[in-house]
Amino acid sequence: MSSFKVCVVLFIGLCAVVHARAQTYLTCSDSAPPLKGDRGPPGPAGPPGAKGPKGDTGVTVDLEIRMQDFETRLAKLEGQTCQGTKVINGKTWYGPGNGYFYFVIAKDMRYKQAKAQCGKFQATLAVHAPRNQDVMKVLRKQITAITEEDYWIGLTDIKGEGNFVWEDGTPLKDSEANWYKGEPNNIRGEDCVGSNFRDTSRWNDYPCSLRKLYALCERQG
Repeated sequence: MSSFKVCVVLFIGLCAVVHARAQTYLTCSDSAPPLKGDRGPPGPAGPPGAKGPKGDTGVTVDLEIRMQDFETRLAKLEGQTCQGTKVINGKTWYGPGNGYFYFVIAKDMRYKQAKAQCGKFQATLAVHAPRNQDVMKVLRKQITAITEEDYWIGLTDIKGEGNFVWEDGTPLKDSEANWYKGEPNNIRGEDCVGSNFRDTSRWNDYPCSLRKLYALCERQG
């Protein structure tokens, strides 16, 4: 009678019937199961779980980051001018990065002649580069002639001995001066300024009528 279910109670014991294929098994416990009690109060909160992985960057946030990076780079470039060259009237002019371009007229000239020759290129004798020796270092690498020859720059004390004034009308400042040792000395009525001394670009005062120097011309880019 494999399909016959039997339940027998001995003392307070409880028997349960379990069927498995053609055999019947009895399992017993010595007491009835306890009644379910009331639900207890909530336990204390557990510790916080581990931080989850970082999600993908949103499109808006990514765009903002790119814009900030662009603005940072742009700010670094503001006020700077790239070094390079520029062809003007068939001549190659050199830009050392100060916003001006330079060209050497390789011909022995008096100061007045040099000034006039630069004027043909809508330029003046150099007044900005000679004030900044960092700029002159760049120019010396760009223009071989200014490391080999003497040349006029746009500086004179024609209007008052010892009061040197640039061709743009501004007085020479002590912080700009780059005189060679012992200069200016006005030894022969020297009112015009030339530069070279090879790799230092230091200055010397010369007679304006001296026909011996090249012209360092300067014009805006």
